[in-house]
Amino acid sequence: MAGLLANRLALLVLFCLFALPGCKDAEKERALADAKAANTALAELKTQLGDVKAKLAAATEARDKLQAAAEQATTLRSQVTQLTQERDAALAKAAEAQSMVEKLNRQLQEQTQKVTALQEQNAKLQQAIDQLNKIVSAIKPPEAPPQQ
Repeated sequence: MAGLLANRLALLVLFCLFALPGCKDAEKERALADAKAANTALAELKTQLGDVKAKLAAATEARDKLQAAAEQATTLRSQVTQLTQERDAALAKAAEAQSMVEKLNRQLQEQTQKVTALQEQNAKLQQAIDQLNKIVSAIKPPEAPPQQ
């Protein structure tokens, strides 16, 4: 649009310069003043266009940064989800291992109690054997009758 406006202003200036040479000086000066005003307006529009282009470039850069940040956030969310699943799986395995440890500890206690009971029974049996050995050793075998 700015290019179209610039072309129109340039045509107006050229028209004024070439089509109005026979006009009175006042009209010529007015046309030249209008052309100068148009050139000034054109220069101002070009400056504004440059400003708009700079703002557009800044907005585009900001948009690109935001898109990159959004993509990074999506990637991070995905990683967090994966890590959460891995953590949950590890916790489940740890709970399972803890249950197994507790079960094995109960079995160990049971076996320890059985071994202790058997040791006590063995000690009693050993005492009984020792007493029987004393009794047996105290008994003298009968003497054999004389042989003829």
